[in-house]
Amino acid sequence: MSQLIYLMREICAGVEIFYSSRTGGQFRKTAFILCDNYTELLSKLFLIEDDPNWSDTDETEARRLENARTTVDTALRNGTTPAQDDIKRLVKGAGRDRFKNYHRVLQDVHDVFDNKRSAEVSIVDHLHTRMKERRNLRNDFFHSAKLLNLSIDQRDCIEAFCDLLDYGQLLFQGDWKKALLAERTLDTLEIMLCLDRKCYGNPSITSKVNEIIKNCPRYRQSYKKSVPSKGIQLTEYPEDIHLILSIIDGGQDLRDKLTALLH
Repeated sequence: MSQLIYLMREICAGVEIFYSSRTGGQFRKTAFILCDNYTELLSKLFLIEDDPNWSDTDETEARRLENARTTVDTALRNGTTPAQDDIKRLVKGAGRDRFKNYHRVLQDVHDVFDNKRSAEVSIVDHLHTRMKERRNLRNDFFHSAKLLNLSIDQRDCIEAFCDLLDYGQLLFQGDWKKALLAERTLDTLEIMLCLDRKCYGNPSITSKVNEIIKNCPRYRQSYKKSVPSKGIQLTEYPEDIHLILSIIDGGQDLRDKLTALLH
């Protein structure tokens, strides 16, 4: 479970980035892209733990590249002209490994479920469908200049992170929960994400969450009688930082109150 612990730290950081700008939305695209990256890392870690011999190198392409190299070398030694297809393959693949793309990695995960956990194939396929749609959007951010001014809706981030957490639980089962509970405030943030998603079907949840957060004690630094004149940076959206600080200080009492709203 050690590698999963390291990945959980990254996931916690991604969720914190989202919540630290929930009101202004200035980091939503960053959080969305990070969340997509985490789905790929989760998939690869799952495959490695299932089979230590699994590799993210595309062996088919690697063999084609090696065959092309051999064929071209043979042609040059014999004084004949190498085939254009072989030359193009060498130029295209020269100096870099051939790695499995995102869709191929998810297919490998599907195959593991199909062979070993067939009862859950439909669940993993449903998550994969949503994840592939997000990967396409994420790629557009990098490859299409027309999307440079496009922002991400708050709900898009919430749905993405909720699916990520569901995906991790599905892949790693008991080990997932242990790693999640051990990582800073991620156990509280997980509940917050679930509540935010529930708000879209039951808007009354929002006011109830806000009331709990409002009555939660602020971070202990706020208990000081005076504020230093130097070294303080005011946030543009203080309600966001209040949320994070309340989560840090709220502990189990906050989690219990929030969990009660899920039922």
